[in-house]
Amino acid sequence: MSDAERALAKLRGPGTLEELAAIVVDQTTATPLRDIATPQWIAGQLVAAIEATVRGDMARDWLLARMDVERARWSQDERPVGDLLAEEAQKPLRELLSKPYQPNQELVFAILDQPAFHDLMRVVLSQAITRFRGRLRNVDDGLLGGLGQKAAKRGRGLLGGLRGSLGDVSGVAENLVGAVRDEVETAFEQRVQQYVRGATSDALRNVATWAGDADHTEAMAGLRLGILDVILQRPVSELAAEVEQMGPDVAVDVVIEALRSAVEAPDLVERIEGRVAAALEEAGDGTLGAWLEDVGLAEVWSQSTTELVASRLRAVVDTPRFAAWWRGLFE
Repeated sequence: MSDAERALAKLRGPGTLEELAAIVVDQTTATPLRDIATPQWIAGQLVAAIEATVRGDMARDWLLARMDVERARWSQDERPVGDLLAEEAQKPLRELLSKPYQPNQELVFAILDQPAFHDLMRVVLSQAITRFRGRLRNVDDGLLGGLGQKAAKRGRGLLGGLRGSLGDVSGVAENLVGAVRDEVETAFEQRVQQYVRGATSDALRNVATWAGDADHTEAMAGLRLGILDVILQRPVSELAAEVEQMGPDVAVDVVIEALRSAVEAPDLVERIEGRVAAALEEAGDGTLGAWLEDVGLAEVWSQSTTELVASRLRAVVDTPRFAAWWRGLFE
């Protein structure tokens, strides 16, 4: 057996590649982050990865296929949404939503000052006023209705005997007052519409003012928590059905097109490079190993990474191409 074959056999033997992988991992974790790779290289790789992801329809088709699988699964899931959110995550989320927050009133009004909210407020005000009007009318069938009935009774008593060409004069009073009542109702409906058109903006402004009032921050926090509780208590299938109506497939196209537009920017690499350089400069002489030690993950990370690197090295070393290259070193 030649020296090349003996060396190759030893390299492929048990433990050798694991030792080499450990050396690579230890060296990498002990190297300052800013010395591992240049900001320009990191930025270039990020842009290349994004461009490769959005070029063509492979990524889009993969995302849509995954969404179809998840949508089918969620549509059959009757668990509450809260079961999907870890209890450890719910506590900080509730703390975040319960913090007093006073939004800018003009911002709130600008958000509410939309045609849909105007239509909603008009319907609410119109129905409220109309219902109130109905309650007043039901007290005695309305003021005019009561007078009309009384007038009709008097008419029957005084004019009940007059018939013939004049017809039933006893009904004149009731018909006359009924006509007046109908005219008043019509005028009332018109005035309601006029009033509501003018009051809609004022009502929205009042909502924005209330929401942005410092005295109502606690109430708004309670509203946010109430909305969260409603969502967490609903079945996953119910919310999945709501999301389905929004056409989630379109969201994939939005993301893909946004990324495609971003990678076409001529200065994208430079902008990412600047941010990476700033982050590495802030890290200074800091190393990945030091950070892992600080969070107590150095041992487990090094072990799992060494196993991964060793497996990839072995996959390379076991190929005929590597063997041919290796033998060439000994010629």
